[in-house]
Amino acid sequence: MSYIVIKGKLVARTAIHIGSGRADETTDALIRRDGAGMPLIPGTAIAGALRALATRLGPRMGAGVCAALRSPGSPEATKPCNCAVCRLFGDINPADEEGGVSMASRLLVFNGKLLAPSPGTTIRDGVGIDRGTGAAARAGAVKFDLEVLPRGTGFELLMELRNHDAERDEPLLAAALAEWQAGRAWLGGRVARGLGAFDLKGLELCRLDLNDPKNLLEFLKSDEPRKITIPVKGWLSENVGGIRCIPPKEDHKEAASFIARCWFSVEGILQADGPFLTNDTTTSSLNGFDHAPLLMKYNDWKQPVLSGSSLRGVIRSHAERLARTLATLSAADGRAFLEGCPACNPVEANTERALPSCDSLLGDKVAGDREVAGEQLCLACRFFGSSRWGSRFLVEDASCVGSPQPLFKIFDFLAVDRFTGGGSHGAKFDALCLWRPSFNLKLHVDNPEPWELGWLGLVLRELQAGWLTVGMGAAKGFGRITLKDLRLRLGYLTGEDAQAFGLKPETGSTKRKCIFHEAPIGSLSDMKDWAEAFRGKVTGFKRPTGISLEGGSDTYFNRIDHLYSRKATL
Repeated sequence: MSYIVIKGKLVARTAIHIGSGRADETTDALIRRDGAGMPLIPGTAIAGALRALATRLGPRMGAGVCAALRSPGSPEATKPCNCAVCRLFGDINPADEEGGVSMASRLLVFNGKLLAPSPGTTIRDGVGIDRGTGAAARAGAVKFDLEVLPRGTGFELLMELRNHDAERDEPLLAAALAEWQAGRAWLGGRVARGLGAFDLKGLELCRLDLNDPKNLLEFLKSDEPRKITIPVKGWLSENVGGIRCIPPKEDHKEAASFIARCWFSVEGILQADGPFLTNDTTTSSLNGFDHAPLLMKYNDWKQPVLSGSSLRGVIRSHAERLARTLATLSAADGRAFLEGCPACNPVEANTERALPSCDSLLGDKVAGDREVAGEQLCLACRFFGSSRWGSRFLVEDASCVGSPQPLFKIFDFLAVDRFTGGGSHGAKFDALCLWRPSFNLKLHVDNPEPWELGWLGLVLRELQAGWLTVGMGAAKGFGRITLKDLRLRLGYLTGEDAQAFGLKPETGSTKRKCIFHEAPIGSLSDMKDWAEAFRGKVTGFKRPTGISLEGGSDTYFNRIDHLYSRKATL
């Protein structure tokens, strides 16, 4: 019998929001704190994220499909589950009938405590964008804010393993922790919009043999027995090195979209070619400017940041335009376009104005608390997510890189009176802008399909060409950016997973940092076949039957037919 402790440090790579579910007069969403008012990560949040990852990896390691991935209506989804994940983390469906047997978690996860004094918090603002006007979606009531901790905040990771099966439990736990150590750890809220990225550092498993009477006595006498445990060298690499992933099985089809197959990552530098401004109301109000950039910490002018939500919004809106353009060219008329439109308006609920959100279209057919299938959603909601479907596309906050001190410039503006031609009274304002900043870009897609990567590749091509703008003042020449030093990687588990993307398993480097193999993608031109898959997906897309589109209208049809001929464009 052994007493086992797993230690490490979770260091935030971006700002983080571990929500408490409460609000006050300052913000809509406060972070979680302990009784002394110090921020912490609840053990339930750490265990939940780790379990979700293990649940997805388990079937590819021969551990069976957990009931959590089964269809809600199937008998397997409600019965006690004896899969490897439930044996390690506890039954997801505890038996409540007489004589039923359930297992408690063998892994005890403690609250993550701050490793240093609290660095202070900031308030992040957010707003939805109307796809038709490009302005804030005021009608959708999608203005919000939340409290966040800055990048670099560190928390203690502490877990204990008790009465476990070393041959079954340790490889599964090691696989999940290896993923975290490879930089694919996200905790808390708004992770798809830039927050919650973590690096796991200093991971070690420590063991104390309790079969030794001396060790047992020390264990019983110590108030903190974890301090007398002995680190086991090479524990992670030994367990990960022994894992052999298997191809998907027939009984995996039901949960195929959730079981781990592959991932795709994008890294690069976003270079602005002039003034750049992502306005933050708190920074501007504290420093006397009408507009000022978003900072990682209040008055820390060395750490301006481009929020992941701003960048994600630009990527999604442009991706929607590309998809809708292709659908327009292939549609015979307005009705056909609505039935095959691949991108809804996520902040619109009025069918008289435009094609509304998928959530509004589903309406009463699927209750708001019911799960939906991907086939019931448009292509944009499947890839970027919606209120009924979590996003697999993550955009991290982009930190400013380059010179030690970013350059700032003050711009003055004055609105012109349209009648007199002079300055309009009371319309004088200024802006403190970054001058030609560079930002680190990091994107991640989990379990992508080839057509999804082709779609993303088309947007990245536009970024490389400098055709997109980010932040405020695009009409004034602000926010023009170019994507440089692009690095693309595809992670896969088996040769079958690589072949699904037209890649040979031996292509490129297959060095394993965790249980995934990695294949570098040379350039966007290597994604040409995936772009063709996207084109085919859009032209063949149809809304499911039973969804009413009566009264719907759209920007491209029934409004400008008398000005432009579609036949000429074809």
